[in-house]
Amino acid sequence: MEVGSTSSISGMSDLLVVNELKVWYPIRKLFSIVGYVKAVDGVSFTVREGEVVAIVGESGCGKTTLAKAVTGLVPITSGNIIFEGVDITRLPGRTIREWYSRKVGLIQQDPYGAMPPFMTIRAILGEPLKIHRIGREAYGKEVYTALTDVGLTPPEDYVNKYPHMLSGGQLQRVAIARALILRPKLVLADEPVSMLDASLRVEILSLINELRVKYGLAIIYITHDLATAKYFSDRIVVMYAGQLVEIGNAKDIIKKAMHPYTEALINVIPDPDPRNRLIIRKTLTGEPPNLVRPPPGCRLVPRCPYVMEKCRTVEPPMIKVNELRFVKCWLYGS
Repeated sequence: MEVGSTSSISGMSDLLVVNELKVWYPIRKLFSIVGYVKAVDGVSFTVREGEVVAIVGESGCGKTTLAKAVTGLVPITSGNIIFEGVDITRLPGRTIREWYSRKVGLIQQDPYGAMPPFMTIRAILGEPLKIHRIGREAYGKEVYTALTDVGLTPPEDYVNKYPHMLSGGQLQRVAIARALILRPKLVLADEPVSMLDASLRVEILSLINELRVKYGLAIIYITHDLATAKYFSDRIVVMYAGQLVEIGNAKDIIKKAMHPYTEALINVIPDPDPRNRLIIRKTLTGEPPNLVRPPPGCRLVPRCPYVMEKCRTVEPPMIKVNELRFVKCWLYGS
């Protein structure tokens, strides 16, 4: 069984399997490569059919690079990605692009930057249909259905508008409609509510969840917000400095974090109960390590409140705690 896989327990098959994925960006000086930024460094996880997996971590931890690698937007250095039983990293470049564009949808973080300002909403939603030669007869029907699905009704009021004529919430709904218009099996939602008002965030996440159920989608939810990950996801994958440090059921991780980094992320979630605000909680100081030259042992060593001598020299493996829980920490190793 792969790290983070639960297919044998749930009876559901794994839609996506990521094995030892690495994405290293070369650092060039004149005509030579002098080093690499190890943005994603040996990541393994799975996503089941119909499941929501949240990938959480602070800015710069590699979440978005991982999402881009899974959607084929950046080349991978090593490892493989298996989608529906097919190792797509071994397919020719053009075949990979066609595979991804039909099977995987992407909801971008910035709905304003994601939409071409010179195209109408009809043209924006119709572009994927044109590229994949969806019949002209189905073209208008699919565009209207997509707008109705995301709550932009009546669709006639929106199809001839341009992006600048819509509010941020409406534009994010268009981004969701575009991601789903080809009926993909997997959707990557890269911080889809971070640019929206707090009043709209729950509404948009609820909409995505309704569409997940309606169309049987699996979702990878990229976020730094564990509070929303708790309610929106089935499992949580915690990422730090290019590596995964904890994988488990969402409620279990929030209830009892095992990795010190996960504990610190949970401790900074705002607590609405004023009685709990006086409790001193462990948080991290300092900065994440340099991903060009990461430390030899655990990458959390400079910031970890539980550091041991072994942590400084030997990198911990991903330790299997039980069938649903994995943690990369020597506190749980022999």
